[in-house]
Amino acid sequence: MATPQASSSQPYRLTVKRGFLALLIMFASQALVGLGISFGFKFVQVDTQMIGLISVLVGGIITLIWVWTDIRRFGPSFLPQIGLQQSIVKASQSVMLVFLLLISTHFLAWIYRSIILPIVGQVGIIGGGSQMFAYIRETGSIIGMAGFFVLALIVGPVMEEVIFRGYLQSAFARRMPEWGAILITSLLFMAGHGPTILWPMYFIYSIAWGWIFMHSRSLKMAIAIHMLSNLFYAVIAVMGWKILA
Repeated sequence: MATPQASSSQPYRLTVKRGFLALLIMFASQALVGLGISFGFKFVQVDTQMIGLISVLVGGIITLIWVWTDIRRFGPSFLPQIGLQQSIVKASQSVMLVFLLLISTHFLAWIYRSIILPIVGQVGIIGGGSQMFAYIRETGSIIGMAGFFVLALIVGPVMEEVIFRGYLQSAFARRMPEWGAILITSLLFMAGHGPTILWPMYFIYSIAWGWIFMHSRSLKMAIAIHMLSNLFYAVIAVMGWKILA
């Protein structure tokens, strides 16, 4: 039997309620996978960092499958509503904007972490992803390292941009001015990352990625800059440079 949305002559319109449902699916799938691993291997010692890696990776895949079912359910008219369309910005301008934002946001992050935090006695603080990478590097797990790079460079950026920008920011933008939608989405994005002392960095990144999504009307640029940002951190971690967390 066809769903009400599919049988209706009117295409489905993205709502804030569905945006929060997408956010719930993302976090709930990660939590359930983590609990399943913890109980499934209760007689075998599994490190917390590996549980975290697997839960976020598998949970991210589950989330993207859910997004795919949404697209199948609501049809082609749903794609542009969550930003899955061509950018209105020319390719040459897109490349320039992505790299300008990448440089500027990481410069601001460097100021915060390397100048401001030491002033208040907070030195050597690293993000959750960096902590995970450091642990996997110490264990020498090839599978763990491969999983980390798949998560950091593909699954994570695609999942987060689709949920935070595609669903949430787009849904909020239907109810309020676009900058209000970017601010609320960025607060939610910030709150979903840790540690809390680095929240200003995550907020800066999210504002930039939300703006480029608003400017281009496409998730492609937001996903690209998110991937490049994670790649930047991955290169720093691999090289052992003490620049950013």
